[in-house]
Amino acid sequence: MRTKWQSSLAFGDGAKVDLKGNRRCGNTRYPPGKTYWTLSRNIYPLNDHPVSLVYLQNDTWMYDIEGKYMKNQFKRSIRFSLSIAVITFVLAALFSVVSTLLLEGVLWYFGILVVLGIVLIGVMFDMLGIASTAADEVPLNAMASNKVYGARQAIIIVKNADKFASFCNDVIGDISGIVSGTASAFVVLQLTLGIGFQQESTMHTTVSVIFTSVVAALTVGGKALGKYFAIHASTSIILFAGKVIAFLEDKLHLKLLPDLKKSR
Repeated sequence: MRTKWQSSLAFGDGAKVDLKGNRRCGNTRYPPGKTYWTLSRNIYPLNDHPVSLVYLQNDTWMYDIEGKYMKNQFKRSIRFSLSIAVITFVLAALFSVVSTLLLEGVLWYFGILVVLGIVLIGVMFDMLGIASTAADEVPLNAMASNKVYGARQAIIIVKNADKFASFCNDVIGDISGIVSGTASAFVVLQLTLGIGFQQESTMHTTVSVIFTSVVAALTVGGKALGKYFAIHASTSIILFAGKVIAFLEDKLHLKLLPDLKKSR
């Protein structure tokens, strides 16, 4: 740590340098890990110092450490973004195929139920994503020590809240919104043809506007209500999600979450 106006054992212009960091003895630095009569504290090597202390001693060291850290974080972000893009592509195709198969050749009121189900999926996953960022890890640790079923999975979710929230809010939430819009257009067409009007007619436009507005209102209102529960009951929600994931891992033998040691 930088000391204020230490006396120096160096000579010439070296005295200015010795006002920062470790004292010199002649033309050399003191070796780390020892205490000297001329110093008021031990000298430690660079690896033993926190980043903030390294910054106080030498700006170049801090720059190198921070640059390496930011470079590693950037690489991790790129890998995660690419994996999320691939998962989104697969899930979007799956949602579209399933919704098309469910809506094809069915009556319009069954199509409305399908659209409402898609909206509900988006609202539920949006609530899960927000709850993961607001959940408290302390009670979950206590539950895990008491062998509560699903508590270990809940802790992993909280420790990886950024990735879990990105998957729930961005991937599932956005896919649900897109697929619900496509399904709504299909239902509106079936409803218009069912009541005896043609496509592009005034009735078709009216039904389309009304139905799209209702779906949007349900989506936004449901997510607003879900955010309230996600903030005020985040621990209970994440524990429930942990129990569901634990059940799927036990029964289906799937690995849905990383190990707890790796998530730390």
